Amino acid sequence: MILLKNERNMSTKLTALLVVLIMIGEIGSASASIQNNKKTPIKHLIILMMENHSFDNLFGVYGKTRSGNIAKGVSIPYNLLSRPVAQNLTPVPTGSYSTSNPYEGYYNYHRDWNNGSMNGFLNGSGPSSLSYFSVNQTAIEWALAQNYGIGDMYFSSVLSETLPNRLYGLAGYSPVKQDQLSPPPYVLYNDTIFSEMDSYGVSWAYYFLNPSSFTYPLNFIEGIGVKSSHIDSWDNFTNSVISGRLPSVTWVSPVGGGAQNFDQHPASNILIGEIWLFNIVEMVMNSKIWNSTAIFVTYDEGGGYYDQIPPPSIGSLQLGFRVPFIVISPYAKENYVSNTVLTHTSILAFIDYNWGMPPLNPLVSRSNVPLDFFNFNISYANGDISRPPLQFNTSFLEFNRSGLDFSQSTVYQYNNIGSLFPMRFQFNLSKLAYSLQGSSNFSLSQVSSSYYVKEDHPGTSTPPYLIYGMLILAVIVVSAVVFVLMRRSIRR
Repeated sequence: MILLKNERNMSTKLTALLVVLIMIGEIGSASASIQNNKKTPIKHLIILMMENHSFDNLFGVYGKTRSGNIAKGVSIPYNLLSRPVAQNLTPVPTGSYSTSNPYEGYYNYHRDWNNGSMNGFLNGSGPSSLSYFSVNQTAIEWALAQNYGIGDMYFSSVLSETLPNRLYGLAGYSPVKQDQLSPPPYVLYNDTIFSEMDSYGVSWAYYFLNPSSFTYPLNFIEGIGVKSSHIDSWDNFTNSVISGRLPSVTWVSPVGGGAQNFDQHPASNILIGEIWLFNIVEMVMNSKIWNSTAIFVTYDEGGGYYDQIPPPSIGSLQLGFRVPFIVISPYAKENYVSNTVLTHTSILAFIDYNWGMPPLNPLVSRSNVPLDFFNFNISYANGDISRPPLQFNTSFLEFNRSGLDFSQSTVYQYNNIGSLFPMRFQFNLSKLAYSLQGSSNFSLSQVSSSYYVKEDHPGTSTPPYLIYGMLILAVIVVSAVVFVLMRRSIRR
C-alpha cells in the first residue's frame, strides 16, 4: 500500500507515540520492580561522613562517665577500657574540644601502622596522634551510640588520606592513593553508585552548604556535571526532610561547598560538628520520614590518631585504620554493638542490597552488609517494631534549629556537654528479645554473581582515544619529517 504524505506523517507520529509509551511503561516497570525488590522498611538512607578521627580517638573510653565510673547497662565496644591505656596516650582536658592536627599522609600512616604492630604513631603522626577525647567532649555522639548501634570493627577503605577513602565510599575504588589538589585522574561517572542508582530508578542527592562552591570530592568524578540537579544545598535538604520528599539515598556533606569547621577535622572544635550532626538527627526524628529512615554516621579516615586494632584486608586490599560508625534508625537495635568487619564499601553494599540492585563492583560484592544493627521483625513492649524518636535534654544548646548552618561562636561556652551521657533507655534492656552485641558475615557475593561494574578504569581530562590518536599523529608527523630530511640529504 502506498501512503499519502499526510498519512505517512500520521503513521510516523503514531509510531513515535507508541515507542514513547513503551519506554514509559518500561521505566514504570523498572521503578516498580525496584520498589518491590526493596528488602527492608528503609526507604531513606542518609549518609554523614565526617573527617579524620580514629575509633579510639573518639570512643576510646566510651562508657566512662564524667565521674569516672562506667555507665550502667551501656554496652561497651572494644576500646581502651578493654585493656590498660597504652603508654603516652593522653586525654584531651575538660573544657577543650580540639587537638593540633597529627601529621597526615600515606607514608605517615604506614609508619603508624608498622605492618600491623600499631606502635609507630609517635614516629609517623607525632605527639598529637596519642590524644583521645572523653565524654566531656563527645557526649552527643556517645548518646546516639548508646541509644542506637555502634560498630567497633568498621575500618576506612584504604590506609591513606581523605580523597581516596571518600572515592571508595562513592565508587568502591579510587584511582589515586593519596590526597591531591585536583584531578586528573578521575573516577568515571559510570563506575559510581550514582550511575547504578540512575540505571535502577533509585533517587539520590548530594547536599553541600553551597553547591555552587567547591564540590569536593565530586570534582574528581568525570561526567557528574550533567547530574547537577542531584547536587543541592543544605537548605534544600532541610526543606526536603520537612516536606517528606527526601530522595531515597542522600549524602549531606560537611566537606566542600564553602563549609568551615563542621567536619571535625583537627584542629577544629569537634563540638561544632557534633551539633551539626545532632541537628540533622533531631530534624529527621521530628519529620514525616523518621519511620522509614536510617542515618549512617562515619569518618573518612583516622587522621593519624592512635587506634589499637590492626586493620584487616578484603582480598588484596589493605584496609585503613578503624573509625567510628553509628547507625541511627527507628529500626536500629537499642544499645547495640556490632563486631561485624565493615568499611566504606559496606555502605554501598547496603544500598545495593536494600534497593535490590546487583553489587556495584567485585569489592562491594565481598564487603559485609551492615544488617545486624537492625531489628525488622521483633516487636517491643509497646507492640511496635519501630522505635519512637528520642527526647534529648539539649535546652542549653542554643543553636539555629531551622537549618544546618549556625553561628559557631556560641559553641565555645558549652563546658557541660558531658551531662548528656548516659541517657535513659527507651526500653528495659533485660526484656529485649535480641542480643546487645553481635556480628554478621553476610555479603552480596553470597546471593549474586553479577556486578554493575566488572572492572574500574580511571578517567583522564582527555578521552583515551584522543590521546592515542594524538600519539599516532605525532609518530606520523615525525616520520614524515625524517623522511623528507633523508630525501634532501640523498639528493645533495
